[in-house]
Amino acid sequence: MKQTLTSALLASAMTFGAIAPAFAQDVTLTMWHNHPEWKDRAEAILDAFEAEHPNITIELEEIAGTNYSARLNTALAAGEAPDLFGLPAGNETLAAAQAGYAMELTGKLDTSSLRDAAVDAINQNGSIWGVPILGTYSVGLYYHRNIFEDLGMTPPTNQAEFVEMCAAMKEQGVTPLIVPASDGIVPSFMYMMLTASVLGVDGFAELRRGERAFTDPDLVEAAAFLQQIGDCMQPGALSTPYVEGKALAALGQGAMMPGGSADYAGYQEINPNVDLGVVPFPAVGDNNPATVTGLEYIYLVNSDTDHSEAALTFLQWMMGDKAQQMVVDNITMTTNKNIIPAENRILEEFVQATRSNDMRVFYELPETGDVWSVAQQNTAALFLGELTPMEFAELVQAAVQPSN
Repeated sequence: MKQTLTSALLASAMTFGAIAPAFAQDVTLTMWHNHPEWKDRAEAILDAFEAEHPNITIELEEIAGTNYSARLNTALAAGEAPDLFGLPAGNETLAAAQAGYAMELTGKLDTSSLRDAAVDAINQNGSIWGVPILGTYSVGLYYHRNIFEDLGMTPPTNQAEFVEMCAAMKEQGVTPLIVPASDGIVPSFMYMMLTASVLGVDGFAELRRGERAFTDPDLVEAAAFLQQIGDCMQPGALSTPYVEGKALAALGQGAMMPGGSADYAGYQEINPNVDLGVVPFPAVGDNNPATVTGLEYIYLVNSDTDHSEAALTFLQWMMGDKAQQMVVDNITMTTNKNIIPAENRILEEFVQATRSNDMRVFYELPETGDVWSVAQQNTAALFLGELTPMEFAELVQAAVQPSN
């Protein structure tokens, strides 16, 4: 009997012959994804696929990230889910597979176009249940270049610079940071980046093995800095939903905002004249500033679909060079190892930012998958002073499942 899938979050090649069976009749595949702001850009990619596969139509429904998980869980439980649906790589994908909702893709698709890190991320105990077709993302700190130029400032690189800049901006009537914090998702990304500045790749591996802990003094400082950042966010941040916060950020109602490479398309949809730059998120203490990187939702094939061959054809095409060039030029970074952005300054800045100090997102890894949801549920209490930094650190540490 199928079990209900519990959501852990919300709110990311050599061309080969695509699987291209001759379909006896027209096929319509339903597909859900969680970025309505990508609508026109995603539809352009689907149009290119349909032009090459005239017997397959992709019926796309875009669902805002804050509603996506609930809608999908309900549809899966009712047997009404789409043919293709996205989930985060890691625990949620594995849960969907174990509940019988997803068709196993191992051996059915050629993944040789993917970068090694992407292959590692989608491998679930030797099996593949979903593949990345809408890219990968990194999260850092966006800033309005024109606001910083007017203020004669440069983006902060560490805690001391950030605190000083926050005070200076507030004195001049400028909101330093826009954070949509109502669901805890963006603050949890901020916490990940702060811990990344302390741990780095090697330290994160130690934490996953149980050799480091979020309650170590230097990592408690990450929680303390996050609490401090709360004073620099816009009024009402804890009740600001993602869509509203993104609009505030795009319209320049604050000087900076945490965000991912995939967010830029949405900022442009809201404000075509937005003038942004990207840097790593300011570091705790004197550490190096950091970013975090993960896959956009990977796409699974509904185990109840009547059109599995068409679904495989679509996924294979989407991993190829043509589709991924469109992804990286118009939406976000790609997992295809052959593709580079064509004159996309923001993505180039993200690539540069990741060279400072980059770490994988918590939720893609079994040892830290539950840390994400615990952080998400408790960042508001940290900002409000209902939890001390140490109490917050103890909660997230209790969610770690060391590999040793």
